[in-house]
Amino acid sequence: MPFLLYTYLACEILAPFFASLLILTTILFLGRLAPMFDVILDFGVNLPDFIRFCAYLLPNMLLFILPMAAMIGVIIGFGRMVTDNEIIAMKAGGIGLYRMLPPVLLFAVATAGATALVSTSLIPAGNTATKQILFRLAKEKIDNGLKEKQFSESLGEMVIYVDRVDPESHELHGMYVADMRNPKTPITIIARSGKLQAHMETMEIQLEMNDGTLHRAPDDRSQTIFFKRYHLKVPLKEPKAVQGATTGGINKGRLGQQELIAKAEQLRADSKVAASLLTEYHKRLAMPVGCFILSLLGLPLALFTRHGRKPLGLPLGLGFFIIYYSMLTGATGYAENSPALIVPLLWLPNLIFATLTIYFIRQVAAEKSSPLLERAFALGDDLLAKLPRLPGPKGGESP
Repeated sequence: MPFLLYTYLACEILAPFFASLLILTTILFLGRLAPMFDVILDFGVNLPDFIRFCAYLLPNMLLFILPMAAMIGVIIGFGRMVTDNEIIAMKAGGIGLYRMLPPVLLFAVATAGATALVSTSLIPAGNTATKQILFRLAKEKIDNGLKEKQFSESLGEMVIYVDRVDPESHELHGMYVADMRNPKTPITIIARSGKLQAHMETMEIQLEMNDGTLHRAPDDRSQTIFFKRYHLKVPLKEPKAVQGATTGGINKGRLGQQELIAKAEQLRADSKVAASLLTEYHKRLAMPVGCFILSLLGLPLALFTRHGRKPLGLPLGLGFFIIYYSMLTGATGYAENSPALIVPLLWLPNLIFATLTIYFIRQVAAEKSSPLLERAFALGDDLLAKLPRLPGPKGGESP
C-alpha cells in the first residue's frame, strides 16, 4: 500500500513539474537569448556553435527555474487532488498529511540536489565554456578579417594591413599596424613578418611581429624603436551580454567553490572583493536549500482550502517564491558590504521560510486554521474581486 500510494503521489507531482520546467525554460530562454542576437550575428555563429552556446547558457536559468518548477509541481499536483476530492477520500481511509509527506520529501531532495549541481558546478563550467567559445569565434573572425592588401578594422581601435598571407603557415608578411588605443600617444608598427597566436590557457591573442620598427610621439617628441621580435596583445572585449558579474576584475561566476575560497583567502587585504567572493560561495549553497524548503512549502499551500472558495495555492506559492528571492537578493547586497555578517544574512531567508513551512505543515496536518494563510487567502480574494470580469454570453450573466 505505501509503495503504490507513494508512486501515485510522485506521478501527480512529476507531471506538472516537467511541464512547468519546459514552459519556464522556454520563456526565460527566449528572454535571455534576445539581447544576445547582436553577439551571435556579430561573430557569425554557425548552428553547432549556436547549440553549444545555448547549452552553456542553460545552467544560469535552471538555478531559478528548478525551485519554481518544483514548487509549482507540488502545488498543482496536490491541488488537483484537492479539487477532485481525492485528499478527502485519503483522509477518510486513514491517510493523513504525514503519510503523504515521504514522496514530497524525496522529490524536494532530488530537486535540491539538481539545484546544487547547477549552482556549484554547471554554472561555472558553462560560463567558462561560453568565454572559450566566444574567444575561439573572435580568433576566427580576426583571421578571416586579415586579408591581403586590405586594411582590417575588425579590432576596433587597432587597424592592421597585411601585404601577403601564407596559406599554409598563416604567417603574415609586410605588416602595418596602427594602435590608436591611447589617442594621446598613437603607435605605428611596421614589420617584415608576423603571426597571430591564440593562447587558450590565458584566453589571450597576441600579435608576434619580427624585424620591424615602432614609431610613437610622446610629449611632442618622435621615437623610433627597432626590434627583432615584438609581442602585441590584441584587445578582445567580451560582450556585456555574456560577461557576467565581476568584482575587482574577477569574474566570480566562472570560479568553482574551492576557487572562490582560495581567491578570498588570497585577497584578504581587499576585504570588499573577498567578501563578494565569500558571498557568492554561500549563496550557491543557500539556493539549493531554498529549493528544498520551497518544494515542501507547496504542500500546505495546496492542501489549505476553504469550503466554497477557489484554491489560491498557485498564486500564493508564486508570491512566496518572489518574497524568498527578494530577501535573498537583499541579503546578498548587504552581505557584500558586511563581511562579518555574510553567513547569518545569506542563511536568514532559509531559516525564516523553513520556520514558516514547518508551521504551515503542522497546522494543515492538524486541520487547524492558520491566521497567516487566512490573511494571505483573504488578500488573494480581494485581488480577484477587483479584477475585471469577462462579459458573459448574450442573454446571460457574466460568470
